[in-house]
Amino acid sequence: MNDKILQLKKIITETDQNKLTDSSFLEKELIPSLGLNDELLHEQPTELLNFYGKGLGLKIWQYPNQFSKYLNLLNTFKENINSYLEIGCRNGGTFALTCEYLSPLSNAVAVDIIDATETIKAYTEETEWAHYKKIDSHSEEFYSFMDDNFFDLILIDGDHSYEGVKQDAEATRVQSNIQVYHDIHSDACPGVKKYWEEIKSTKASEYNFYEFVDQYDSVAGNYLGIGVAVRKKWLHDF
Repeated sequence: MNDKILQLKKIITETDQNKLTDSSFLEKELIPSLGLNDELLHEQPTELLNFYGKGLGLKIWQYPNQFSKYLNLLNTFKENINSYLEIGCRNGGTFALTCEYLSPLSNAVAVDIIDATETIKAYTEETEWAHYKKIDSHSEEFYSFMDDNFFDLILIDGDHSYEGVKQDAEATRVQSNIQVYHDIHSDACPGVKKYWEEIKSTKASEYNFYEFVDQYDSVAGNYLGIGVAVRKKWLHDF
């Protein structure tokens, strides 16, 4: 087994459950130790400098103060999340950690237009229910894939234009219970911000909405942000 993936699985398995549901522990200890993204460092807080491209090397492209609270929310639904799709997995760190946090799942799929990274290759090779598809989420091939699949949880983090995120959302809405949008608070992604505000007003009767948009004082501007839309009927059914 790949050492990095073995360590990730061991860390999650051996960490006390109370800690895994403690947002402060996730934010300050677990997530940084797994390694943070080392690109676009002007968007990254200087106080986390020791973790960019380091730690376990997962290169998670998330702010720990946002991602920790998001994972804690998912934990409240964990018993009813059996499948996961991530559109735009990049380095694969977010995908691997989310899968392990919710493990075991019946099916988890990461899709992107790039070749699978080392992390994605290793994780999907060592996790029988996890898979990678090199595919454009705006293609007929992807639409056909969605026609044949349903996912309790979908993270949309691909095309960050307004039309792009809208297309991904509409292509997967019927086949999901929870839709998650990345970069809803990013100055660099006005299209995502616009679409998120739009669905909060137009889909309020169908979904409960949650936002995780904490920032770091050392960063000039606002970046990332996670928006979660949970289908009300699904919540009512369990």
